[in-house]
Amino acid sequence: MNEIKLEYDTQVSVIWYESLDSRSFKQFSQPKWSELVNRLFIPQNNTNKYARGVAVYGDIKDDTDENGNEYKKYRKDENVIYRDVLVLDYDDIPKLRLLHDAITDTLKGASWMYHTTFNHRTESPRIRLYTPLNEHISEDEYRKYTKVLANKIGHPVDEGSFQPSRAMALPVYIKGKYPFLHQYNDAPILNVEMLEEWSKESNIQTDKSTITNFNKRDDNYWRDISFSVAKGNRNNSLASLIGHLFSRHVNEYIVYSYALLWGQNACNPPLKEREINATFQSILKKHRNK
Repeated sequence: MNEIKLEYDTQVSVIWYESLDSRSFKQFSQPKWSELVNRLFIPQNNTNKYARGVAVYGDIKDDTDENGNEYKKYRKDENVIYRDVLVLDYDDIPKLRLLHDAITDTLKGASWMYHTTFNHRTESPRIRLYTPLNEHISEDEYRKYTKVLANKIGHPVDEGSFQPSRAMALPVYIKGKYPFLHQYNDAPILNVEMLEEWSKESNIQTDKSTITNFNKRDDNYWRDISFSVAKGNRNNSLASLIGHLFSRHVNEYIVYSYALLWGQNACNPPLKEREINATFQSILKKHRNK
């Protein structure tokens, strides 16, 4: 692969670990964003998902375990010093094109990249999205801003992405059996002030009590999204409604007909039928696998 050269670049921080073991620190580096893009766009051919190890994009302090043993960059949430790249995992994607279009529309003025992950299949796509930031953010801010970005993009995301200390496997695939896809956008580095503006639009807060209860929905929440939702919140609201109905054991045909009516009448502007279908199929798949 030819080297990718970017007009817009910044320094990012990466902690490399040998494995998912939080004590398996290997190396700390601060490459340019362009260097990281080039490195992550070259996957290793291996049947072991964790053959290359895992990484956290930021910095973590040294700490001791419960037995008093000291470890460098001991990985847990309270040890996060800062993060400088937002990372979101999308594991249930009915149509990659719809998600790609949502990412490019939301982040058209910002740098980002994504690549497919180990369990990606043509019929069941999976990707990991990276967005570098113009400044360091704290543990709590990482929780907040990953949720803000996921909400803005508007497609269901793996909620483990919101964990500040979560380590991500480096790209590995089985060559010749499944494809490895990647995309990037060369644009200005995303400004944290923009994320803060988006957070005010979506009313996602920083404090831990709000974060802990992010998925708990009260009557006011359901009332607000049942009758009118503006652009920017439509897909996430639809996913919430479908999931809520399935959790109450409503027949899937009734859920689907409601989703169509809601998407075309309660949304401003209305959702396209293909977007409604994609969201419904994604939530239905999760429901059937429980």
